[in-house]
Amino acid sequence: MRSELFEPMTFAEPGGWRASGPDPAPGQLGEALAGWVERERRARMLVDDMLRVLWMSSSAERMMSGPNSLLIRNGHIRTRENRFDQKVRELISGACSQLSTCCLYDAKTGEHLVLTAVRLSAPSDDMVGLTLLRASEDFPFHLADLHSAFGFTQTESRVAYRLMGGRTAGETADELGVSLETVRTHIKRAYAKLGVSSREGFFYRLTPFVIPLA
Repeated sequence: MRSELFEPMTFAEPGGWRASGPDPAPGQLGEALAGWVERERRARMLVDDMLRVLWMSSSAERMMSGPNSLLIRNGHIRTRENRFDQKVRELISGACSQLSTCCLYDAKTGEHLVLTAVRLSAPSDDMVGLTLLRASEDFPFHLADLHSAFGFTQTESRVAYRLMGGRTAGETADELGVSLETVRTHIKRAYAKLGVSSREGFFYRLTPFVIPLA
């Protein structure tokens, strides 16, 4: 089902890009794209304006199979709490080429589910790409290569990762098995490399380097 949604690509459009060398076999690029998307841990769907699910990634399937604010009934997206149905309908029907978002809050589980939507380009503009993200305390993420970006040492990167994950300096020291003063020294050096002087500036500077994993 998944690979059938990815038609063989062409790069011969006016103003487009054409690969040098032999053309890929028919369907090869589509299969490669499908495999690439499947390896991502983020939950993604393709839906139409009637909220019908046309395709979903393996991560989305796993999310839908467990307790979740969003459900699939008779092949269509629904919410566990009916009061959110209209909110999701408006997100999908109003989707355009610019990213739009909404958040569903499940009071029973305390879960926030963030939905982002973008409408595909013609001739597939009857489809909307939907990404689902659980905004939980154990939010999985990576930080980009901060050594290449700012000259961080390995330990400074480890400290930054924990601070971006909500740890305090004391908790970071405990996890790394070093003294609090050592962590504070690494933080000061990181501040200097980022050109900031506050925790707020530190977070603002590094937020673009956060890579969500799910």
